[in-house]
Amino acid sequence: MTVTQQITLGQLLEARELRAAHQKKLIGIYGLPLVSFTVNMPGASKKTLESSIIFREGCNALVKKLRETDCGVEYYDSKDPDTGFEALFVVKTKERSLKALMIEIENEHPLGRLFDFDVIGVDGKPFSRETIGNSKRKCLLCEQDAHICGRNRGHTTEALIEKIHSMVNSYIKIIS
Repeated sequence: MTVTQQITLGQLLEARELRAAHQKKLIGIYGLPLVSFTVNMPGASKKTLESSIIFREGCNALVKKLRETDCGVEYYDSKDPDTGFEALFVVKTKERSLKALMIEIENEHPLGRLFDFDVIGVDGKPFSRETIGNSKRKCLLCEQDAHICGRNRGHTTEALIEKIHSMVNSYIKIIS
């Protein structure tokens, strides 16, 4: 597994602030919801061989799903800062429908659990899974709520990274 530069919490928080500002600007320009896509990658190294594969496959799955459902992409941008791969898609559809599509991808794709598709509504607020009757995401390693498990550090970063490595390797075998 290739490991890249390690980032600090400060860098991660700054990247989130910059992404949020860009999201707000795009919503102001287009008046449409958007998908903010990042990779669920624990630890201080956000750009790895695995995260690049996950990101590429997530973008491909998102574009395919939007084409299948005739949702127009009004704007697309992707970046690969040290804080991790990120993409923004402004989509011509209703935020509820958009969130449902993103949940379908997360639930159906072999790597979907590693995709972080945040739907930001035209009011600038995230549109949650629970808003449309879905449960919170489960931890990669146990059945607990992922957010609570992560906050409580229920598993080591190494165990989570090893699980991600295994998932990506299994996926590569499927598509090869």
